[in-house]
Amino acid sequence: MKNALLALALVLLTNRSAILVAQTVKPRRAVSKTNVRVELITDRRGAPLAAQRWARIFQRFRVPLRVRRELGSERTSVEEQTTGSLRRVTVIGRLERSGRILVAGKTFSPANSTALGKWLEGLRTFGARGDPKGQPAFGLSQGQFQELFETLAQPVKADLSGKPLSEAIRSLQIPSSYPLQLGPVTDKTTSKVPPRTNGYGLSRGSTLAAILSAAGLAFHPRRTPTGRVELVIGARDAATRSWPLGWPPRLTRLKTAPSLFKIVPVNLDKSPLLEVIDAIAVKTEVPMLIDHRAIGTSRLKLNSLTATVPAKKTSWFQLQKTITNPHHLTRDLRIDESGKPFVLVTVIQPKRARLD
Repeated sequence: MKNALLALALVLLTNRSAILVAQTVKPRRAVSKTNVRVELITDRRGAPLAAQRWARIFQRFRVPLRVRRELGSERTSVEEQTTGSLRRVTVIGRLERSGRILVAGKTFSPANSTALGKWLEGLRTFGARGDPKGQPAFGLSQGQFQELFETLAQPVKADLSGKPLSEAIRSLQIPSSYPLQLGPVTDKTTSKVPPRTNGYGLSRGSTLAAILSAAGLAFHPRRTPTGRVELVIGARDAATRSWPLGWPPRLTRLKTAPSLFKIVPVNLDKSPLLEVIDAIAVKTEVPMLIDHRAIGTSRLKLNSLTATVPAKKTSWFQLQKTITNPHHLTRDLRIDESGKPFVLVTVIQPKRARLD
């Protein structure tokens, strides 16, 4: 299945208003209250002093605590049950004689009780999976991430060039089960999608990332406190993980895009670079997209760039490098969510000097 959903997306890679698409979403009954309770299990000898200390800490957090001996070979867990609008989260942790608490892959000691309080607050707000910030796969469960990935893997069979961004997003026909939320960047939705931003047949996910990137925007999935998944669009922010514009190939370059490695005769004399790029894309049937955001910051004028290559035989892939590198550009082979290859033409990033 799409290379196991690209190995589950390479081992699982967060005032919202102005919904871009008029959507009818079947409402999920909102959780109005979440109760969190904690049970700490000990070995047969118990940990009475540590239990007393933690009892005072949990009382401060207003979370019920029960300390008891373990029954058989119990494991730590965090589970939730929802009845109507009431959600109950039950935490089973282990209290060691040293005073540490072990639960759900986390460790807390009385000295870092503040961290415990933040974690408990995340459970109270978001349920058993906790605050999605900083979690793998954007804080989604494996099932949620797989369903979203499959939805975003569907192809887009339209050229979005020249369309206002808001119209281009509607053209993707993202299901209403994933509402699109727009942050305070509404002024950018009227900008036109520049040419060579999306390729015919590329997936919804990579296409959405590409057309947003051209406007200096990005998107990421977010799990709401009710457990619903929405797609949040906003300004690119290095501190916020965004859905990537394509993924690294899992196979070799030759197996990923065999047509790029066909040897062909070439002879170019100051040919317009963009025309050569278009010709290569047509001949290989591998879309070549332009990273307008990165190239725009470099102040290169793509329309004025040319390509000169003396008569010789070479592969399309090598030709891409030959025509881009003289302009401090490079080509990056990527795949979309369905595994379809494409090439992103972007600026060469200077390597930082190492100080040994």
